[in-house]
Amino acid sequence: MTEASQQARALTTSGGIAGDRMIAALLERPVKKGLSGARDGDVVVGWGQKENTEKARAYAKLRGLEYWRLEDGFLGYLAHPTMDKRRLSLVVDKSGIYYDAHTPSDLEGLLNRDDWISEELLARARDAMARIRRWRLSKYNHAPSLLSEELSARLSAFKGPKVLVVDQTFADQSIRFGMANDGMFQEMLATALEENPTALVLVKVHPDVLAGTKKGHFDLERTHERVLFIADEVAPQVLMEKVDHVYVVTSQMGLEGLIAGKKVSCFGLPFYAGWGLTHDRQLCEARIANRSLEELFAAAFILYSRYVDPYSGERCELERILDILAAERQMDRPHGARALAVGFSIWKRGFIPEFIGFGKDKTKFIKPKALEGFDYQDGDIVVLWGRKHDEEAKVIPSHVPVWRMEDGFLRSVGLGSDLRRPSSLVMDQRGIYYDGTRESDLEFFLKNHAFDSHDLARGKALMQSVLAARVSKYNVGTSGALEFKVRAKGAEVILVPGQVEADASIAFGSPVLKTNGALLEAVREAKPDAYIIFKPHPDVVSGNREGAVPADILERCADETILDADIIDCLEAVDAVHTMTSLTGFEALLRGISVTTYGMPFYAGWGLTTDTLNDRLAERRGRVLQLEALVYGLLCVYARYVAWPGGQSQSPEALVAEIATSVRGGAVRRAGPFAGVGRLTRKASYLFEALRR
Repeated sequence: MTEASQQARALTTSGGIAGDRMIAALLERPVKKGLSGARDGDVVVGWGQKENTEKARAYAKLRGLEYWRLEDGFLGYLAHPTMDKRRLSLVVDKSGIYYDAHTPSDLEGLLNRDDWISEELLARARDAMARIRRWRLSKYNHAPSLLSEELSARLSAFKGPKVLVVDQTFADQSIRFGMANDGMFQEMLATALEENPTALVLVKVHPDVLAGTKKGHFDLERTHERVLFIADEVAPQVLMEKVDHVYVVTSQMGLEGLIAGKKVSCFGLPFYAGWGLTHDRQLCEARIANRSLEELFAAAFILYSRYVDPYSGERCELERILDILAAERQMDRPHGARALAVGFSIWKRGFIPEFIGFGKDKTKFIKPKALEGFDYQDGDIVVLWGRKHDEEAKVIPSHVPVWRMEDGFLRSVGLGSDLRRPSSLVMDQRGIYYDGTRESDLEFFLKNHAFDSHDLARGKALMQSVLAARVSKYNVGTSGALEFKVRAKGAEVILVPGQVEADASIAFGSPVLKTNGALLEAVREAKPDAYIIFKPHPDVVSGNREGAVPADILERCADETILDADIIDCLEAVDAVHTMTSLTGFEALLRGISVTTYGMPFYAGWGLTTDTLNDRLAERRGRVLQLEALVYGLLCVYARYVAWPGGQSQSPEALVAEIATSVRGGAVRRAGPFAGVGRLTRKASYLFEALRR
C-alpha cells in the first residue's frame, strides 16, 4: 500500500464539506464522505453544532477518533456565498465551537491563557485591523463601500447622535448557542431608543435577508419614531463610521464595531463578549481573563482561523487574504441591477458577462443604434468597448453609469485578433488607460492612492513572478537567444516595437506620431548611431491588422527587422526601447531597460521613462512612482482576471502561473491559404456559446 493511500483523512457525512476542495486544503488532508473504513490518524468533521452532525459525533466517539467542528472564518468570502462560493477561511475547533457559550471552545481556551501572546503577533493584529478599517472589510465583501446617495442624505440631515442596532437571521444558531433568544431583538431596539433619547437608531438588516434566503427579526414595513431601517447593501464598516454605539445580540458586527473603536453592547454572549471589551447584559464565568482588542483579534483571526488563497487553492496567512480583499476595495467596480453591453461582437458575448461581474442573466447585449430612446431601468449600467462607440454613446442619459472595457495586460496565450479568449480585461468609468486626452480610473488611482508597504510588497512579488515566468501580453513567438549586441559592435541597441496603426491607443494616446514609419524616422533622427531593431506587431505579421512600414523607411531607419522572436528574448538582447504607446515599453521597465516614449502611454509621466511629451504628461500626472507601485496599480487593482473554463474570477498571480505552465503559441503565423481555419473554428464555437446565452 502506498504512502499516499495511508494519508490521514477527514471523514464526514456532509456532501457539502466533502465536495469543497477549499476545505480539503484548509484541513491539509483529503476529505471522504462516509464513515466507514476509518484508519489510524483519521478524524471526523462536521459543520458547527448542526443537529445533522450527531451521527458523525457518535461515530467518532465509538471509534476513538477526534471530532472537529468546522465553521466559516471571520473574513469569509470574496463576495457573498450566494454569488461566489469560494471560501477564504475556516475555523477548526477540536473542543467546541466559538459561538457556543454553553461549552468550552478552542478559542475560549486561547483567550483564557497567556502563553501564545507575543509582540510580533500583536503587531500583526494591529496592522490587520488598520487595513480592515481602511478598506472596510468584513465576513462578506460584496457590499459597496459607500452609502447610497439617498441614505447618505438622510443620515446627513439628522444632526444628532446615531446608534446602530444589528439584526440577525431568524433562528441563527449563534443566537441560541450565544445564551440569547429571538425575543431579545425587540428588547434591544427598545433599550437603544431608551438609552439614546436624542439619537437616530439605525437598524441594519442581515445580508442573507436582503439576498432573500432567510428571515430577520424586524418588520421592515413598520414605522418607528427615530428608527431608520437600513436595507441597503453597504459594508458594515461604512455604517460603523456613522455611529457612536453598536447594539448586538450575538452578531459578528459587534466585533466589527470594536475594531472600528465603537462602544458595543451585547444582549447575548458572542465569543468576543466577556473579556472586558464590551458592555454585557450577561456574564460568563468561564471567561476569566481581560483581553485587549489586539489580543482578541490575534486569537480569533490569526491563531484560531485558517486561510486559503481562493485562486490558487493553497493555504496562506491572513495577510494574503487582506491583500486580495484590499485590492478589490481600492477602485470602484461596476455595480447595479443590469449591464447593457453595447455593440459587442458575437464571439465576445461568450465571455463578457464574466468580466462585468453581473452574471449572464443580468447582461443584455444591444446594438449601438438601440441607445437612441432606450427604456432604461433603475440600476442599469452601460458597457462599451473602449472608445469604439463614442458617437452613439452621446445619447446615454447622464444618470446612467458608463463603463469602458478593453484588453488587459496579461491577456492570454495567443492573439486577440485570432479570437483567443482573454483571461484579463479592464473596466474604467472615467475613461480608458490608453486615452491620453482625459483621466482614466488607472491614472486617478496612480495619482491619488497612498501606497502602503503591503501594496508595494505585492507589486514587487508579482513583478518578480512575471519576470521568472517570462510572461508577456500575448505569449507568442519563437524563443531563443538573440545576438543583436554582437552585430551592433558596441553601438546602443534600441528595440522599436511596431503597433497596429488603426489601434485606439495611437488615435487617443499618441498626438504627434501616428505610424510605425514615423516612429522609426523619429528614433533614427534622435539616435543616428544606434543599432535599431524593428519588431512588427504580431497582429500585423499575422495579416489580421494594418501597420506595415514602407520598405524605404525600413531600409533607412532599421538595422534589423525581426518577426517571430519572443518579445522577452528581444528585450533581454537590447539596451533601450523607443515606442509610441506600446505595452512593450511597460514590459521593458519591468526588466530594468531604458524606455523613451513618443506618445502618452499609461506608464509614462511617473518618473520611470524618458518622455518626448513630458510637458503634457507632467501637467497631467505630476507624481514620481516606484515601479512596484505602477505594477500594483496596473495588475493588482485595475485589471480584472477570469479563469477559463468556468469563468470564475482569479488573481494576476494565478494567471501568471497558468500562462507559465501553458504551451505557448509558437511562431506567429502569417496569412496563407489555411491561416484562418483555426480562427474560424474558434469563431464558430464562440458563436454557438453566445447564442445559447
